[in-house]
Amino acid sequence: MALPDRPLARTLRLRTRLPLALAGFLILAQLVNPDRVFVMLLMALGLTLGVAWLWARSLRDNLHARRWSHGAWIVVGDAMVEHFELTNAGFFPLLWAEVRDHSDMPDYRVDRVVAVGGHGAFAWQSTGLCTRRGVFTLGPWELHGSDPLGLFQVTIRYPESRTLLVYPRVMRLPEFPLPHGRAGGRTARAMSVPTQADQAAGARAWQPGDSLRLVHWKLTAHMGQIMIKQFDQEPAGDLWLLLNGDEAVQAGQGQESTMEYGVTLAASLAARHLNENRAVGLVVFGREQVIIPPRPGRDHLWAILYALAHAEPSPDWPLARTLRHVRGDLGRNKTLILITPILPAPSDAADVAWMAELLQLRRQDIAAAAILLDAASFQDAPNPGLSALRDRLANHQVPTTIITKGYPFQPLPMFRRKRRVLKTLPGFGRVVEVEVEEEV
Repeated sequence: MALPDRPLARTLRLRTRLPLALAGFLILAQLVNPDRVFVMLLMALGLTLGVAWLWARSLRDNLHARRWSHGAWIVVGDAMVEHFELTNAGFFPLLWAEVRDHSDMPDYRVDRVVAVGGHGAFAWQSTGLCTRRGVFTLGPWELHGSDPLGLFQVTIRYPESRTLLVYPRVMRLPEFPLPHGRAGGRTARAMSVPTQADQAAGARAWQPGDSLRLVHWKLTAHMGQIMIKQFDQEPAGDLWLLLNGDEAVQAGQGQESTMEYGVTLAASLAARHLNENRAVGLVVFGREQVIIPPRPGRDHLWAILYALAHAEPSPDWPLARTLRHVRGDLGRNKTLILITPILPAPSDAADVAWMAELLQLRRQDIAAAAILLDAASFQDAPNPGLSALRDRLANHQVPTTIITKGYPFQPLPMFRRKRRVLKTLPGFGRVVEVEVEEEV
């Protein structure tokens, strides 16, 4: 998408008053003590100012620049490329010009010095790595030039800007323990012990809250750690992802923050379960309150990624309030994955408040699991209350997973997206709509 060449203003100004002061001094000297030298110096100064002004005026009126790039969205970790072109339709060359950019994209700068001859053109490109998801602005920008002596400054301002949407990248995640239900997708309040007729589909390591009656003793002896039998069961309905957007519990800075980890986890879980043809929904209450109902299909992933790209924390929505507010929107016979930071030594009142709201969802046959972000690890501090919280959740059959700072996220293979764009047919000038496929 190109930024049109519609400058707000083309200005020409004298950079210093020294030539005017010198001209005044020469005139005064000529009046006090007439001499041919003063006249010649005054004429040379006037000629120099005149040529410099004509040169700068030519640049002001004949310089044209444009800026463009392809696409209005990108994914974290991708390179963002912009193209620039500067043309000079005048006779006088541009010996130097400074490009000043006012984009707010982190770690991306296009400021540079360029030159172009008379009736010439110069093109270049600027490349930057997208390090953060979000919505950013490219532009406005300015072009600052001068005559060879630097007496006059030419400024051309380009007010146009465009919005760039940076999606969070989908990562490879390990299998997180999820609650399961029986036939019909309803969540059992207390899982019954499998009979001998039940066939184990696999095994996993023991976690707090697992019944010892499910221990796979032979595999435990072989592995040297307690292993639990897993049985084929149907997931409990559609899947909701709830990301805690409470600013009060966030920790860390930039990409190494609980908010960014939470966004990455939500995006990656959505991609995984949508790829398994499961209906996935999203709840994020921060600066914006977002509820996306569960839908199946990989196309639905873009709606979720769009919401996560805009997600920013806010102090107005503590987790307990969010759970209470969305209880009616979640429906019945669903599975909820809660993604929330846990601060060091959290207050019992706040802790009990959101846990009570989470357990209330059982009345709607909603099975819950929690991914706990160890906020203390983002502050290089211990978090002794995290284990106790995990044990309490396990006692209520809420499986948990703890994620700490430095978790080794690994990008998944590219996802493909189709979109429609307008293209001009060469030689005909006809504009047609075509479908292109992109990878992210």
